[in-house]
Amino acid sequence: MKIHHQIAVLALCALAKPALADDGAWSFDVGGLLHTDSVSFSDDLTLIESDTDFRRARLRTRAEYGDWRLRADYEFGLAEGWRSALVEYRGFRKQRIVVGNQVAPFSMEDLTGSRHLSLTERSIASALSPGMSLGASWRTWRDRWSLHAGVFGDELSDLDRRKLPGTSAVGRFTFAPVLGRGSVLHLGIAAEARSVDSGKAVRLRARPGSRLTNVRLADTRSIAGIDDSTLLGLEAAWAYDRFKLQGEYASLSLSGASESFSFASNYLSASYLIGAEPYRYRASRGNFRSVEPESKWGALELTARVANLDLDDGSARGGEHRELTFGVNYIFDRHMRLMLTHSEIGARPNRDGLDEDVSVTAVRLQLSF
Repeated sequence: MKIHHQIAVLALCALAKPALADDGAWSFDVGGLLHTDSVSFSDDLTLIESDTDFRRARLRTRAEYGDWRLRADYEFGLAEGWRSALVEYRGFRKQRIVVGNQVAPFSMEDLTGSRHLSLTERSIASALSPGMSLGASWRTWRDRWSLHAGVFGDELSDLDRRKLPGTSAVGRFTFAPVLGRGSVLHLGIAAEARSVDSGKAVRLRARPGSRLTNVRLADTRSIAGIDDSTLLGLEAAWAYDRFKLQGEYASLSLSGASESFSFASNYLSASYLIGAEPYRYRASRGNFRSVEPESKWGALELTARVANLDLDDGSARGGEHRELTFGVNYIFDRHMRLMLTHSEIGARPNRDGLDEDVSVTAVRLQLSF
């Protein structure tokens, strides 16, 4: 879709939203999300062009009737296609049943919405996680823990992440042994067991710091003969007042008749807030809420992250990808923020077996309504 069409669609949503009302039985809401990115690359061996474009231009629709909730989000940006497209039942106390296209319950980073991210892109560690998938899930929680599990197939729209066509069972358990007014300690474990469709190839890859390029320095290319995969994830986070540490580790094993492979990824991030309320934790979902400024002048969020992705094993030479990222966000309010991110990326080696270093600086204007 052309850029001016994207703007027109989202503008109509903004104008229409105040006119929508709750009639007492049905409630209906329309909104949107707009991420405008400008990215500059300093390349090494591989040519990577700088660009300015809509990273996300998303139309969100939501309807509720009694205990039922329907949601349909469509992306008009670079990764065009359906995002959340689901039906949710809320009739049981502290339980949710969801059927449709949804984020599979794996990884705190993946289960944090794109408009709440502290950096413009998720870490390269997310290359191993299932992300958005079509399936059914059940979630329950209490004051300090949550359990989320489901059965999933492939994503509804091809959003160009990992290629593992098949069917899987996924589950995630989180526990907060410390959950007080000013301090939170979060622990989590997740696992996925996936059966790969017969005759389908597997592929894992990652972009260097931005979705605005199609270049991949880490790429296993197609791997044939895989029958099933096992993914294990560990996560931990600690927040004290306006400071937060968060980290995850993931290990993916691929098994086939002739060869097996093992890949791994991890990240660690630290964030600090200035002029904002302390970080707020949601035990029911096992993640953190959005940042809320303390005054009308907005707030700053400072973030640093280190991440690693290893796609080298056996005959699969996807490369080793290391990332050091710094970010500054000016958060005007819950609807608008300005983000600046800089990453130093080392592919040692890259997918071609050569050592390579890339720098990327990204500026984002984010609007949500």
